Amino acid sequence: MNEIVKLSKVAKYSNKRIIAKNVSLQTFITTDNILQNKEGIKVATNLPPNENAMPFYETNNILVGNIRPYLKKIWFANQEGGCSADVLVFEVKKGYDPKFIYYALFRDDFFNHMMQGSKGTKMPRGDKNQILDFLVPDFDFTTQQKIASVLSSLDSKIELNNRINAELEAMAKTLYDYWFVQFDFPDINGKPYKTSGGKMVWNKELKREIPEGWKLGCFGEYVKVKGGYAFKSSWWTEEGLPVIKIKDINEDYTLSIENCSYVNKDKYESAKNYEAFPGDVVIALTGATIGKYGVVTKSEKPVLVNQRVGLFKLGNEPLIKLPFLINSLNQEYFRKTVFVIANGAAQPNISTDQIDEIPLILPQNKILENFNNKCSSFYGTILNNQTENKELSSLRDWLLPMLMNGQVTVGGSVEKKIEYEIEEEMRMVAEQG
Repeated sequence: MNEIVKLSKVAKYSNKRIIAKNVSLQTFITTDNILQNKEGIKVATNLPPNENAMPFYETNNILVGNIRPYLKKIWFANQEGGCSADVLVFEVKKGYDPKFIYYALFRDDFFNHMMQGSKGTKMPRGDKNQILDFLVPDFDFTTQQKIASVLSSLDSKIELNNRINAELEAMAKTLYDYWFVQFDFPDINGKPYKTSGGKMVWNKELKREIPEGWKLGCFGEYVKVKGGYAFKSSWWTEEGLPVIKIKDINEDYTLSIENCSYVNKDKYESAKNYEAFPGDVVIALTGATIGKYGVVTKSEKPVLVNQRVGLFKLGNEPLIKLPFLINSLNQEYFRKTVFVIANGAAQPNISTDQIDEIPLILPQNKILENFNNKCSSFYGTILNNQTENKELSSLRDWLLPMLMNGQVTVGGSVEKKIEYEIEEEMRMVAEQG
């Protein structure tokens, strides 16, 4: 077992400040835009008043969300900017590799330590002094760098997959907007329909023109949504069959299956009609995240759906329907409509019937098929990348504690193999482009 030292010996809280006017949405970090379960960050949606000063972070700092530490919000800064007061900024001291310390804090043990010293029930906050008592491995600097290099290689592959997915999603969105918002889908001559003078007809309900032959339908006409199964509270176990709850649906339409609740395998027969298959879509029917959805990826075990989670079952070939459904759910009007028709003030709820009845402009079947066919490969790649990311994350999380306690040592062959796979993936992407 290697030596261990307190976090206070290897890092300190940064006391640097920055004026809000020097911070952009891309460089502003709050507990809202650090993603839970160690998933990094997303772009902020708003900024504080310009005259405010805030904590400053810079490249190689480690940022940790200090509200509800159990959400496991952590990010290694690759830029500089400002953050809210509830984000802790760790500056790593000389003699220690910042990325290595980041991975030392990436462990669940660190967030459990934060929770043990936290104060408050509804919104627990970590105790800054107690946090610095966390114990981290004290390897020599070269070993720190080697460990960080291996783990970083895995994260780089995950990041590459995420970039590929973001590009494919953007391509699908552009095509959807072009075809179904601007109505410039290819006409019989391959030219943009509306721009080329395609016939438009007035729709009284929409109070606008739509292409001839199109109609105002609803989501249920395209694919119906069904409610999940009412599992009994006494059924929950530590392992078994995963059950998707609202909390497991992420903002990027991925699902945190690895962190979900479980029931014993003997409950499958009761709930088998509520099984979600790869390519199916689940959607939150209750709470502040109502209308948020996720796409199911491959799993070694049957994945079941809990009550208050809706399930769009797309059949044996889900990619035939998935692209149009995903992009329709992404439309701003859909989420707004969900909130308008939802019942309940403190805890908004929406029924599956109400989801089915939300209006949706439906094109002619041939146009719909063409769009789905064009985009099916995009979403096939996206789902495969998401599955691979889960496998890479599992490998990283399996290696992490063993590397940190010295059970596994780092060899150059491991690093080179991972780096080679990343280079091959980048080469293939470049060729496709």
